[in-house]
Amino acid sequence: MSELFSLRTERLTIEGSSTAGHETWFRVKELGAALDIGRCPDALISVPHVFVTHAHLDHSVGIPFYAGQRHLQRIEGGTVYVPEENADDFRELMALHTRLENTDYDIEIVGMGAGERRRITRNIAVRAHQATHRIAARAFEFLDVRHHLKREYAGRDSAELARLRGEGVNVNEEVDVSILFYTGDTDRGILEQNAELYRSEVLMIECSFIADAHKSRAAAYRHIHFDDIAEFADQFENECVVLTHFSRRYSREEIVSLLRGRCPAVLRDRIRLSFPPPWDRIDS
Repeated sequence: MSELFSLRTERLTIEGSSTAGHETWFRVKELGAALDIGRCPDALISVPHVFVTHAHLDHSVGIPFYAGQRHLQRIEGGTVYVPEENADDFRELMALHTRLENTDYDIEIVGMGAGERRRITRNIAVRAHQATHRIAARAFEFLDVRHHLKREYAGRDSAELARLRGEGVNVNEEVDVSILFYTGDTDRGILEQNAELYRSEVLMIECSFIADAHKSRAAAYRHIHFDDIAEFADQFENECVVLTHFSRRYSREEIVSLLRGRCPAVLRDRIRLSFPPPWDRIDS
């Protein structure tokens, strides 16, 4: 039995693993993207776009290994997106490895500020959001960029539209559809301050703590407690809400049991846990 979490939605295939303080990484096959890199498992080496939410080692330590393995396997390029506050530090880290290993690495470190948007494929863009954590952190929203006919051209026949296009008239407009929102490590501030996360088709949100005794710890270390999520239950429009980054204080069985007792009915059938079956659901 695989120890990886796996989720298939109508348009995405997501797999990975996430345990607080140990390792977090996910691969989204259709997007050519990794969400955090953990210690860089083999599954991520060929992924061209890596989105690192923050510099804590359980999320970022694999960056040099990613660069090294791509070099050894003659895979050109590779882009690692990080919070803009840390970009120079990560570049310095790679420069250190270049000197230590006497090898030139081909990856690019790109800093992203909150609100910044970048196109990674013809039809996919990524927007960075502020995450509220103990250090600089970004959440990442993946957007399906669609081209719709502008309202003023609605009802025109295809021949007329073709003529207008031939004259250089732009009859279409770009429309962003949010297909995935990944918070990385954060606290309840992201729930209070970011309306976009509630509307994405798939939301992946950290949930480090569940038990009553750990509410103060969640607040002190700026992580989410499940009761924070439950408080906003009526706002979630997402088709699926994946909870990640559980503390190692809980067993999988304990997590499922606690969530079954705490989860509002409006969320229960949409919740997925970042574990392999049978611990990935609470509605069965």
